[in-house]
Amino acid sequence: DMKNLASILPKTYENIEKSSLGRYSTGVPVSFYDLDAMTQGFQRGEVIVIAGRPSMGKTSLAMNLASNVAKENKLPVCYFSLEQSREQLSYRFLSMELGIESGRLRSGRLEQDEWPLIGKEIDNFGELPIFICDKESIKVKEMHSKSKKIKEKVGLGELGLVVVDYIQMMGSPNKESRDKELSKIIIELKKMAKDLDVPIVLMSQLSRDVERRENRRPMLCDLRGSEGFENHSDEVIMLYRHEYYQPETEDRGIAELIVTKQKNGPIGTVKLLFEPQFTRYRNLAA
Repeated sequence: DMKNLASILPKTYENIEKSSLGRYSTGVPVSFYDLDAMTQGFQRGEVIVIAGRPSMGKTSLAMNLASNVAKENKLPVCYFSLEQSREQLSYRFLSMELGIESGRLRSGRLEQDEWPLIGKEIDNFGELPIFICDKESIKVKEMHSKSKKIKEKVGLGELGLVVVDYIQMMGSPNKESRDKELSKIIIELKKMAKDLDVPIVLMSQLSRDVERRENRRPMLCDLRGSEGFENHSDEVIMLYRHEYYQPETEDRGIAELIVTKQKNGPIGTVKLLFEPQFTRYRNLAA
């Protein structure tokens, strides 16, 4: 399988030429324009870690990414939810699409004119190729097997995205060897990403250390099991909302996606609108 660099470069040149004409992309667009511009889409075969403190909006972001990729790329998305059930996620997906609070959906407290909207959205959403597994004790090997079947049977040989929400729920609770275990899991997921030729997004918790600083914007060292994430991930994005700490801030409704690591691109900050009542992220107006 060894190849001379000279035999690879002509294909590279062809891809560069196609990219200049808008006919080729190495990444999967996620429809958040500033993030896509910074990353050129989530790259196939790479592991992207998205981290934040509890209640910062991680699962909401994961769901928005899954929905956007399934809609815009017409490719299947495998969503592994290790914390919430499929039924819980279904309410949140509907809330996101309809703009109706999930609490009202759960209680059935709806206006008369909202019922037809729900029926229509259920039909529309039912056509999206989003596949959810909510098995708590799942291993990477089983994730790989399930995703491969979806790729072959639904995607006709192609996947859009794999999401794991969230990585710290995997493995044993043994704290002494936790960092090593997480490193091993990330390495296995990296192999899975390359084998399936798909970007894998890992949602991750941050340590409490971030709460002890005056400036609570997270840094790479705030990741739980940080050594494994720093060494083996291809991209790390920190999720931060100043409103969480300062409710009266002028940045209410603004979420920052802080790209702290990107092997093949720049680092920096992207801002999105966040509507927590609808589990929804949106592009900021130009």
